[in-house]
Amino acid sequence: MNQGDVTRSASRSKRSIGLLFDKRGACLTELMVSLTAGVIVLAAALNAFNVAQAHASKQQKDLRHQQDLRLGLEVFEQEARLAVAESIVSTTSDAFRFHANINAHRTMTTGPVMPGQSVIPVQDGRGWSEGKTVIICGQQACENHRLSRSGQHYQLTLTEPVASSFPAGAFVEVNNRVGYYTKRNENGTVNLMRMVDGGANTLIGDVEDLHFSYWDEHGHVTQQPSLVKRVVLEIKSNHSLHRTMREVSLRS
Repeated sequence: MNQGDVTRSASRSKRSIGLLFDKRGACLTELMVSLTAGVIVLAAALNAFNVAQAHASKQQKDLRHQQDLRLGLEVFEQEARLAVAESIVSTTSDAFRFHANINAHRTMTTGPVMPGQSVIPVQDGRGWSEGKTVIICGQQACENHRLSRSGQHYQLTLTEPVASSFPAGAFVEVNNRVGYYTKRNENGTVNLMRMVDGGANTLIGDVEDLHFSYWDEHGHVTQQPSLVKRVVLEIKSNHSLHRTMREVSLRS
């Protein structure tokens, strides 16, 4: 091999090596571009997933709130319907309090009850809790008393003796103290509280605004308990675009 051949061979080798590096450089650049595009697509997909998940979570929360709202209003309507004008204690925009027999605990005396008697015979006193207020009504008068112990099958025991006489067949029922009132939370939302005989719990929570209004038989607003014929509960919720209203007609 002469000197010219060696020179030409070396030149060809250099060109081959140059092309090889050029191809490798192009492949690396393409790889980096592909990885970058993949990262962008993955980030976009994750962002879309997070948005969809947040939207689904909000929908579930709104649905649960609507269900709680519906159930709470059903309880309010059922119990408020038991009230009569004479049993109403308080009628304000943020509280409605009354007396009612919400669990339908009723019975009758099975024998005469004499003044000074604290144990009265009844048809069935089971399920009547200690401390509950009861009303005993005969033809002439009614008396309120508190139970000193839970009711038994055939008798009720009072904390104080009766002052009047009652015949066999006198009417006896529980007289619950019921209250619905608002309670504002630290975050500014409002809860509707339900109280029965001193024990309170949240009936509807996390609403923006809530108030009661009272109406007489002529359709006029009133806050005089003896004139109330209808109670309206209006709720504005953060989870709904519309106000929710529940109207309850009281017993005559």
